[in-house]
Amino acid sequence: MYMNMTPNLMVENVSETIKFYNEILEFNILQSVPNKDGGLQFAILEKDKLNLMVQERRNFIEEYPTLTNEKVQPSISLYIQVEDIEKLYLKLKEKHEILKEMHKTFYGTSEFAIEDNNGYVLTFTQG
Repeated sequence: MYMNMTPNLMVENVSETIKFYNEILEFNILQSVPNKDGGLQFAILEKDKLNLMVQERRNFIEEYPTLTNEKVQPSISLYIQVEDIEKLYLKLKEKHEILKEMHKTFYGTSEFAIEDNNGYVLTFTQG
């Protein structure tokens, strides 16, 4: 029986990613793991009912060599259901560039999107 799914994003710099998710989206650090250079190699972030893991590219590749690449190349979009999308949209628009403006979809939801500091697309939706 499946219980939960938490994305683990490959990132170049865990500390910079934490800063983005904290300052722009108000996520908190739940747990982190230092790397050998004095930075961080891994962190779990949380906001309300969401958890997100971020892992340094070099460390991720050591763990899963099949993911080897020269730089982080995002190929997914995180689709995030929210309450009061209008309020969130206005708040984020003041802090960060909107990648895709608020719009109604053909399936009846309101959506907009931003891009995080690593190039991952974050689509916010309310049905």
